Amino acid sequence: MRRHQRAALRLAAAVSGSTEEARDIVQDAFVQGFRSLDRYRGEAPVRSWLLRIVANHAKNVLRSTARRRGREDRFAGLDRPPADADPVGQPVVDRAEVSGLLDMLAALPERDREVLALRFVAGLSEADTASTLGVPVGTVKSRASRALAHARELLEDRERAHG
Repeated sequence: MRRHQRAALRLAAAVSGSTEEARDIVQDAFVQGFRSLDRYRGEAPVRSWLLRIVANHAKNVLRSTARRRGREDRFAGLDRPPADADPVGQPVVDRAEVSGLLDMLAALPERDREVLALRFVAGLSEADTASTLGVPVGTVKSRASRALAHARELLEDRERAHG
């Protein structure tokens, strides 16, 4: 698990949109993976299997956080907490870039965010991403292409709005 921790942290932060929660997500996912070792059938590399658990757990945390924030906003009139998370393991200089990337990823639909996080944040190959998602390699290629185009549009819109 130590071998896959860095990729798991990046993936958890990218999928959940929170570097603050990434460590907890990874820890919980690794415990879940350990408890599920008897169900690992060896059909996919351990890395893909484990990162799938991390991605699923991160998505669950994201959904649960969104529901909780919605309840808090509705019933307590509270504003969302500031999104000035301290990126996991990043130097101070890169915080704005990492924060901007996480904001852009968070603005993408879940399917796009997931494929980009696996391919480019966790650094998985197309084959490992396909294995992790349980889809053919061609599907990963087309999803990644569409997701990158969508991300490019978001970045261009942001530049027009701020520049």
